[in-house]
Amino acid sequence: MKKWRSTGDYRRWRINVIRRDKQCVVCGSKKKRHAHHINHATYFIDLRYDVNNGVCLCGKCHTQFHCNYLRSFRAKCTQYDLDNYFSLLKYLKTIEIIVK
Repeated sequence: MKKWRSTGDYRRWRINVIRRDKQCVVCGSKKKRHAHHINHATYFIDLRYDVNNGVCLCGKCHTQFHCNYLRSFRAKCTQYDLDNYFSLLKYLKTIEIIVK
């Protein structure tokens, strides 16, 4: 059985997400761009190749999201998790401004 990440549909989804966003939605970097599923593709099969279920993250922000926020690349990720992560980043940036 062919893994879904090695299919042409997945490659097209990934390219379309990166082309749409053009840069990391967190930091604006254009280096090492990854297409991240908003709702985890393993659990939300019907959204697996939906471009609206993807967001472009650079490698660093993608790793930070999975390893620091979710604690694992295998953890079930949803829109709620991504929204909370963005809110946390926004809060941390406001604290930096206040402290400086």
